[in-house]
Amino acid sequence: MTSSGAEPAALARVRRRLEAGGRGWLFLDYDGTLVPIAPAPDEARPDAALLALLSGLGADPRLRVAVLSGRSLASLQTMLPVPGLVLAGTYGLEVQIAGIREEAQAGAAALRPVIARVKQAWAGLIGERAGFIVEDKGLAVALHARWAAPADAGWVLPRARALLEPVEAAAPVRVLGGERFLELAPAMAHKGQAVEWLARRLPWPRAEMAYFGDDDKDEEAFAVVRRLGGVPIAVGPRQHRVGALGWLPSPDAVRRWLASLLAR
Repeated sequence: MTSSGAEPAALARVRRRLEAGGRGWLFLDYDGTLVPIAPAPDEARPDAALLALLSGLGADPRLRVAVLSGRSLASLQTMLPVPGLVLAGTYGLEVQIAGIREEAQAGAAALRPVIARVKQAWAGLIGERAGFIVEDKGLAVALHARWAAPADAGWVLPRARALLEPVEAAAPVRVLGGERFLELAPAMAHKGQAVEWLARRLPWPRAEMAYFGDDDKDEEAFAVVRRLGGVPIAVGPRQHRVGALGWLPSPDAVRRWLASLLAR
């Protein structure tokens, strides 16, 4: 399953339990885990093979599958119209279970005016500079600068971050970062808390848990997954993410492992 063809030992345990009649609770990040990172968020569309794979997983009575993403719930609903999946958007703040939307963390919606003001301030800061995207997620706002000229990104990003300092002092929010990326979200936007909430909301005793994710926001869930007896798996070129118990090199490798669960 890795570049050398070996399946991570932790995942082999999960697969064997399922083959022996057990059941599994799977948490899947989307961008960088199920699909490659795309030049722009709207371009990371699922292909027919991924939709078919998720449909098979969602219909398997041995499995419970949640897609847990920083994307908004509305984006996940559009991207993944697949029955049987749990969809958790904005790092788990908004969740769809059995087709019904739930707010996992009370109070997040009250921060929408703060998010809107930051969106407007960032748009004004960028002005006519090319290569930036301000992504309004509803309950969060993200600034993508990966495609901007290095000089423009170097000028905009520190100033965009400075604009958040009075917001952090006045409201329960957190700042998330990445490679030429900045995001403002409610303080309770946290994938680890989302895993805990879903495990309480949808208890499944004796189910094997596995979590697949590719970045530092997923690392925040790894410790929770381990505490719950599960297997956190890092995805992508960086093997040694904090807290991971296994590694898969790419979204294709994740898909192959998931498909192996259905190839009984």
